[in-house]
Amino acid sequence: MADYGFDALSVHVLVNLHDPESVVGVKAVAEWAADQDQIVRVWPFLREPINTAAEVPKGTPDFEAYKARRGLARRRYKDQERQRNLQRLSLNHLWSFTAAGAVLAHWGLLRLAEHGVSATIVSPFILGMVASNKVLDTVCVQAALTAVMPALASEIRGFDQSVAKAELAERSLWLSDQGVLSAPSMLYQGEVFSGMAHLPRLSALCRP
Repeated sequence: MADYGFDALSVHVLVNLHDPESVVGVKAVAEWAADQDQIVRVWPFLREPINTAAEVPKGTPDFEAYKARRGLARRRYKDQERQRNLQRLSLNHLWSFTAAGAVLAHWGLLRLAEHGVSATIVSPFILGMVASNKVLDTVCVQAALTAVMPALASEIRGFDQSVAKAELAERSLWLSDQGVLSAPSMLYQGEVFSGMAHLPRLSALCRP
């Protein structure tokens, strides 16, 4: 069975660059890696959102009103968390990607991880990229990738968006089969840790 480069001796961080929580997670784990002298790789994890509520039959008017209130509360919570995460990143705007820019950015994470680039280097690359523009297209992403790793320029010249998109989907499906449900998450010795709250536990596990 393919392991897609997730060696057991490293901590692997799984992220979705559309989401500020993932960028905050990369920043936190990079600081942790430097403090712990631990090898950490950053990989993309892109999964379509699961909407189980859509499969639930319609209920009584009171029940539907309750569901609407819960949905509104969840959206407010997500908006508040997004704003808090932007504050943690010292940013005053939420970035977005063009479709091609998003594929290139996550494909770039794959290549950086495969080349053994550590989270301590990937984190400044991501932070600089999302701070540079509100809309990140392939020109912005390519400039950021080649700045952090000039050797990627030749690989980017052969970049095929449809092939890269399929590769990202295949890897994310494999990760889902390993038990990864969301980003950010971490993977260490085959065990999945959802969110960044498990860093203290990882410190104990990684201790010689």
